[in-house]
Amino acid sequence: MKRILLVSCLAMLCAFQASAQAVENKLSASNQEWLDRDWPVTDTLVFDFPNESKLVLYFNNTEFTTQELTEEFEPLLRKATNFPEFITIAYRLGENFPSTGLKHVKYQLEKKYIPYIDSLEMTFPVGLDYTGGDFTPVVGFRALVNWRNFSLGGSVTNTVYFPERIENNVKVNSNWFANAEFAWEFGNSERSRRNIFGVGYLINENKSQLFSGTTMQAYYNRKLSKHISIQVGVISTENFKTFYPTVGIRFW
Repeated sequence: MKRILLVSCLAMLCAFQASAQAVENKLSASNQEWLDRDWPVTDTLVFDFPNESKLVLYFNNTEFTTQELTEEFEPLLRKATNFPEFITIAYRLGENFPSTGLKHVKYQLEKKYIPYIDSLEMTFPVGLDYTGGDFTPVVGFRALVNWRNFSLGGSVTNTVYFPERIENNVKVNSNWFANAEFAWEFGNSERSRRNIFGVGYLINENKSQLFSGTTMQAYYNRKLSKHISIQVGVISTENFKTFYPTVGIRFW
């Protein structure tokens, strides 16, 4: 009887080890050994799908609880309509390595098994820059085509310059730029793109009082919240002889 029990236990242990090694996000041998030594698998969470498939999560209960992981994964898996049939897919969770981190595992599931619909995004950003020693309001229009991991598009922006008054008359000088833009947000395809890089060309028909000759700009925009972002860049003017650093804030 003891022998049968021992053989059964060994068989279960071997089966567990085999299943644990068959994870999608397997680490290198040294990192796997470190993870197994310091944060060994203590718990397993299984999600069953209607198509007779399973998602298995191996984790250490000092890092996660079953309730926490259930709350994290259930809303995601309800949308995973591309999860294959009659298959068991396993992931190891551990916050000490990027590929086993909770956010990375969720992103991998989202990228592989949740359908993504390409979309067109249009906004009307406004803001204020500090350009070459002057504060310049900025208004414009942006259109981006959103794919899963990045967006491509462009914008037309007007850098408004108020020159010194002449006989108490206030003149407004518009400086229109046509910009090509690339936006990205790796790690979460549902989140709005928080990074934008753009390159623009001054297309004024009328003479600019702020810039002269061939004028181009390059900038990086980083979202701080849904409706607020900061932008830094540089403007080259006078046929690339003069450079103005810019820093500003954008709304929308």
